[in-house]
Amino acid sequence: MQLETLLTNVHATEIIGNAEQGLNITGITTDPALCKPGFLYVAAECETVDSTRYGVRLDGRNFISEAIRNGAVAVLTTPEIELSTDEFAALIRYDNPLMLLGPLCGIFFGEYRPEKIALVTGTNGKTSTVNFCRQLWAAAHRPSCSVGNLGGVCSDGSMVWERDPTLSVPETVTLHKMLSILAQRGINHVAMEATSHALHDHRLTGVPASIGAFTNLTRDHLDFHHTMEEYFRVKMTLFQDVLSTGAYAVLNADTPWFEQARTICKARGQSIISYGWQGSEIRLLDCAQRPGGQFISMEVAGRQYQTNLNLFGLFQVSNVLCSLGIVIGSGISPEEAVQNIDSLTEVEGRLNVVAITPPGGRVVVDYAHSPDAIRAALEGCRSFTSGKLIVVFGCNGERDPGKRSEMGAMAASLADKVVVTDGHPRGEDPALIRRAVLAGAPRAQEIADRVEAIETTIRAMGPNDTVLIAGLGHENFRTIGDQRIPYSDTETAQRIVRLLAAPQS
Repeated sequence: MQLETLLTNVHATEIIGNAEQGLNITGITTDPALCKPGFLYVAAECETVDSTRYGVRLDGRNFISEAIRNGAVAVLTTPEIELSTDEFAALIRYDNPLMLLGPLCGIFFGEYRPEKIALVTGTNGKTSTVNFCRQLWAAAHRPSCSVGNLGGVCSDGSMVWERDPTLSVPETVTLHKMLSILAQRGINHVAMEATSHALHDHRLTGVPASIGAFTNLTRDHLDFHHTMEEYFRVKMTLFQDVLSTGAYAVLNADTPWFEQARTICKARGQSIISYGWQGSEIRLLDCAQRPGGQFISMEVAGRQYQTNLNLFGLFQVSNVLCSLGIVIGSGISPEEAVQNIDSLTEVEGRLNVVAITPPGGRVVVDYAHSPDAIRAALEGCRSFTSGKLIVVFGCNGERDPGKRSEMGAMAASLADKVVVTDGHPRGEDPALIRRAVLAGAPRAQEIADRVEAIETTIRAMGPNDTVLIAGLGHENFRTIGDQRIPYSDTETAQRIVRLLAAPQS
């Protein structure tokens, strides 16, 4: 594509060089190593400067020379950068280059986009919500895709984006390629996670989403955002900067942040669908436990409905109601959407019963890695546990150290027994991480080795006990130092239970 064409609708830029002399752009990237002849290199601080280390924040402006050597003919960067265009063709300067990257990718990869795109933000529930959306759309015969922690999963079972161990939202160029591919395949309903890191880096700017959702806001990522107010502000950029006026805003009415979120969305002229016990458009009236799940009663658009949900935990009900709001906002009738709720199945790594011990105890795996997520998972497990409830978990290194004691205290307040072990220590001393958790749970048992902690706990389980193994969920690795080591809580638990069940010689 001609650079002049690419920049046609991009305003407030300063262009130095030969952008108007038929310069052909063959690709776009934020990674200098990926530049090839004819590329536009976007140089800014973000998590995608090095594609071999996604999640590591680097300043792309330090690698402009490398990008040019690799073939970049144009550079988009910040106003203070001074470069000679003798070695390449064009320098484009803008206060925040990342805000232009998505719109440029949208132009570069063509007009094909799914008709209905929903973006889901919040601390907890994003992964479950987008996967429930895909399932509800599929049940209504709409080819669909969910994008997030579990990758880009299509309703026909194919993957359009392999899950990334670090990024829940694809890097911007990959994201726009993916959207184009989905539309050309006839997949016109997409639900995608919108993490605070992706919003901060404007990775979703330029995505033509018509629906946004806010699940909740509880403590997490304060190593990056520092305060809850800043964390909330970044989350709300989904509605202020990404979604257009007139889009649907699906908001959890039961979160303390609801009124602030609603005010922001109303100011933007967005159509609000509130859900929950306090919801107006989708109001939860009753929720009762039943064998195999829950029976829920709700009022949707003034009409009452009852349905079975084959999942445990009140947090799952909240996620289902959020997905219901999204699906209704996409044009599916409330009647059709509600009647498909009883077909929903569990999401990988979210309160999965992965094994039953020989005496009859349940082993559950969940991704919970924040205080509120631990609370929700333990309350969900308590709903089907008549014996003891035990939790095994460890906090991660180099991530919000202030939440460690809070997670310990939450676990100690809800579980009958707490076992503190290691998670992803990364570059931190695992013993110091455990010590911080134990400050909130001083009576917890400490077993450093994660496999040993799980095996010790499972061997001691009674017939009606439940053990919740929290923190890793769907992840199939552990990060120790700078090494990513293959590992799975699910496989570990299942192997231990098989050994217990094997005949003794």
